[in-house]
Amino acid sequence: MISSNFANLFVFAGFELNQKYIAAELCINKNRPELHCNGKCYLMKKLKQAQDKEQKQERQSQKTQIQDAVVVTPMVFKQYALAETKLHIPGSMGMLQSIKNSIFHPPQG
Repeated sequence: MISSNFANLFVFAGFELNQKYIAAELCINKNRPELHCNGKCYLMKKLKQAQDKEQKQERQSQKTQIQDAVVVTPMVFKQYALAETKLHIPGSMGMLQSIKNSIFHPPQG
C-alpha cells in the first residue's frame, strides 16, 4: 500500500515537473485546446498503469504466499519389522533357540 502511494507520488511529481512538455508533445488532446486537457489525459493514463502494475504485484505476492502456505513436506512413516532369528547355541544339546526382540546372553556355567 505504501509503495502504491509512492508510485502515485512519482507520477504526480513527474507530471508537475514536465507538464508543459507533456501538454505539447504527449497529450492525446493536444489538437483540441478547447478541452483544456493540458496533459491530464496523459497523467490519468500513467496513474492507471501504476495502479495496474501495483495490482499485478499484489496478486503475485498473494499467489506466492498461498504457494508457501500450501507446500507441505510429505511425512514418511517407515514400519520396521522385527526379525525372528534362530540360532544354534553350542552346549544346548543341538537345539535351535528362537530369539525375538531380546539380547543374546550366553549360558552361565
